[in-house]
Amino acid sequence: MRNERPRTAWGDPLQLLDMRRHGRVSRWLTAFGTLLAISTFAACQESVSGPDLRDQQIGGLTYRVTRFIIAKSFPAQLSTTVQIENESTTSQSVIFPDSCVVLMRAYAGNTNPTWDMGGSVGCALGLVQVDLAPGDSEEFHTGLVSAQTILGDSLPNEEYRITVYLRPGQMVELDAGMAHLAVP
Repeated sequence: MRNERPRTAWGDPLQLLDMRRHGRVSRWLTAFGTLLAISTFAACQESVSGPDLRDQQIGGLTYRVTRFIIAKSFPAQLSTTVQIENESTTSQSVIFPDSCVVLMRAYAGNTNPTWDMGGSVGCALGLVQVDLAPGDSEEFHTGLVSAQTILGDSLPNEEYRITVYLRPGQMVELDAGMAHLAVP
């Protein structure tokens, strides 16, 4: 009796390993893995951006939501980006009361906020000054906020209107978009 190696549906396993050493299979697997990772990331997030989102102009500075991301994990995670742009012909300066330049809120209806990020994060004390020459802009982010953080133990799984707000002396609140929030 000859001592034969067991074969699989793909052929001889040692031959497959030998092909990997020569780079044929590994290049294919690397390309496939890269495509899978990219398509998974793209499919698992939803982004709302562009000029259709509201903006506000105060004293020559325009505040606008430039990005609202809903990462489709479970629970979902939200992130927003706000741009401050100097649309005047002179340099502008604005001062924020702490390191939390952009904060997020969730509304269940058109009433008072059902959740306010300002009540659940710790912000480093110290003024944040933003100086912008004419035509310059700067972006600020909320970071990722989990639906678990927003809903906690008391809010129901449902669709919420998400806004962001800044506090450069007076409150500036901007609509970011709608998000269905749910927790297990």
